[in-house]
This record gives sequence, structure tokens and C-alpha cells, in this order.
Amino acid sequence: MKCKKCGKKAIAHLKAYGIALCEECYSDFYIRLVKRSIKRYRIMKKNERVLAAVSGGKDSSAMAAVLKELGYDFEMLYIDLGIGEYSEESERTVKNLSEFLDVDLNILRLKEYGFTISELRRKWRRKTCSGCGIAKRYIMNRFARENGFDVVATGHTVEDIVSFYLKNVAGGTKIWVEKLLPRNEPFDEKIVTRAKPMFEISEKENMLFVLIRNIPFTMADCPYAPKPEWKEIIYEIERRKPGFSKNFVRGLLAKKHEFQEIRHCSVCGEISNSDICAFCRLRSSVGDFHL
Repeated sequence: MKCKKCGKKAIAHLKAYGIALCEECYSDFYIRLVKRSIKRYRIMKKNERVLAAVSGGKDSSAMAAVLKELGYDFEMLYIDLGIGEYSEESERTVKNLSEFLDVDLNILRLKEYGFTISELRRKWRRKTCSGCGIAKRYIMNRFARENGFDVVATGHTVEDIVSFYLKNVAGGTKIWVEKLLPRNEPFDEKIVTRAKPMFEISEKENMLFVLIRNIPFTMADCPYAPKPEWKEIIYEIERRKPGFSKNFVRGLLAKKHEFQEIRHCSVCGEISNSDICAFCRLRSSVGDFHL
């Protein structure tokens, strides 16, 4: 198979776009794809100071690399969740990524808040992922606000968004669609804008990019992560109907947005939907922090 752009040997056949590309042409195509998506949905602005959340995985590494390529002013943030060898491997990877991209890296440790995800696992076995998400969102937002960042960028892919939506709908959970949008503007002075530069980008596209560019990333999976059943469903639909995921997330933009009442935690003062925020309740249930 030959590259549609230059005629060299193709390394990727992108069925969603009906195109086959070589390494060099794919890399250029990928960067233009992300750039177009950022511009189309006004995900980020060039004059904004961005905090890119990185985990060491292919998706956040690809995000950081393309933000560097596109000339954004950003620093990276890694949160050490205290998950044994997995966290150690992830931290080594993001340090290599920082050197590779020549971008400043900030490292925060969940242990500084009195607990780790491994400790949470022992007490909240069935709610590990939920607690992990609460902790990461809390720390990212607070660090960004206190250090003058305008936007927090995360590496959520098109599969992340579609699988989250379908999983919650199937489980009967009410979805506030604005949480899944490519850019979430703050509805309170304590909230920092959240952006998803990879809103339309797939995991496969990210993997090809990091492999072609030799961008540091780790293949290690979180030992506490559940089986990716919903993503496997998305993969199968995408195999049969190329472009399904991208069309799905675009459709989310047309849905009605609903917002919850704005409240603040009586303990730490951060945004909350109840008197005490989920993060403070989490700390109290796991560590030596008492309400």
C-alpha cells in the first residue's frame, strides 16, 4: 500500500478518513488534525497559559508533544497517586518526556494530602476509580488556580468520551453533557477552564504519533483499572463503522446543557455540590484527616 500524499510505503490506513499515509505524511496529518480540532471548537487560545496533565501514557504524551509542536505556552503536571511500581514507572516516563520536549514538569504527590490510591483501594475496593478521579480533578484544579494557569488540558480521547457517555446512560446515571465537551468554561471563580485537545482524536492515532516521533510513553496499565468492556464495544463498532466515534462526539455538542447549583466546601472552600466536597470526604475516609 502506498501513501496517498507522496507515494512512499504507507504505514497506516485510516479508514475513517479513507486515506493511507507514510510515517512523515502521517505525522504532518496528525498535527493538522489536532490543530483543526482546537480551532474548530475553540478548545484553547494561544495567549492562554496551559497546564497539561500527563500520566506517562500514550494519550497525554501525544497531547503534550503536539501542544509543543503548535507553539502553546504550557507546563506539565504529574500527580503521583502512590500505586507502587506503576506510579514509579509513570513518573520516570514523564520526567523523560519533560526532557524530550524541554517543557517544565510539576510533580505533586497524593500522599501529601494524607493518603494514596493504594490505601484507598484497601478501604474502597469497589470505588477506586471514582476516588482516583475525584482526587485528580481536585488537585489539578487547585494547583492550576493557585499557580496562575488559565486552562487545564487533559488527554481524553474520543473513545474516553463515547465510552463514558454510553456507560452512564446504560447504567441509568444522569449525564450533564457539558462535562464531556471539548472546552468547559468556569462557572465559578474557583474553577479553572478545562480543555480536551484530543476531543476528536483516537487512541490509535495517538499511538501511531508517539511511535513515529519516538515520544516517551509507558505501556504500563494501572493495576486497579477495570476491564475496558465499554471501550471494547466502541472498538468493535468503529471496526464495523469507521468514523462512528468522531461523529458521536460531534453530536454531543448539540445537546442541551444543564448546570448544578454552585456551592463551596465548608472544609476546604473548593467548589462542591454539597456542604462538604467529595475530596474532603475521601481524605476523611482513608487518611488521618478528620472532618
